[in-house]
Amino acid sequence: MANGRWKLGKVAALLLLAAPATAQEAAIDPNRIPDLIEGIWQTQELSEVTIALCPEGFCGTLSKIVVPREGLTEEEYAAAQAMAVESFTDVRNPDPALRSRPMLGLQILTLLPSTKPNIYDGQIYNPQDGNIYSGYVEMIGPDQMRLNGCVLYNLICQGQDWVRVIPEPVQGQ
Repeated sequence: MANGRWKLGKVAALLLLAAPATAQEAAIDPNRIPDLIEGIWQTQELSEVTIALCPEGFCGTLSKIVVPREGLTEEEYAAAQAMAVESFTDVRNPDPALRSRPMLGLQILTLLPSTKPNIYDGQIYNPQDGNIYSGYVEMIGPDQMRLNGCVLYNLICQGQDWVRVIPEPVQGQ
């Protein structure tokens, strides 16, 4: 967490949990109705995360990266802007073998429905500091969610609101 705020543009998250058999079974059902959490979500920094059903529950991958200006020097920001987003890697990962993996397409969320309505629980891996945090997502409405990263057994949490990206209609349809 940087400057007391949850920064997913700079702070990617990885939520890891085991999946229930029902999620695995639902993945192969072509008639399944998508869950409210599924879709493309825009972070406060304008990056995008695509959440879909996966064997672990619901997985979110970085599908668009926007480098935030805040927290970077002019030189760092200019250098980041000059780089193709495909070249961004998980450089702060504590495991040297994972530092070269691309950030674009990286699974950063894995969620499971909670026993509470509209809540999805998990753990958060923060590539900015290499630490793992517990966390949860709360569906505030059909097109808004709040991602919360927590420490001290979920006693201290900070959140960030995300909004659903509504696809543009395809011309000619």
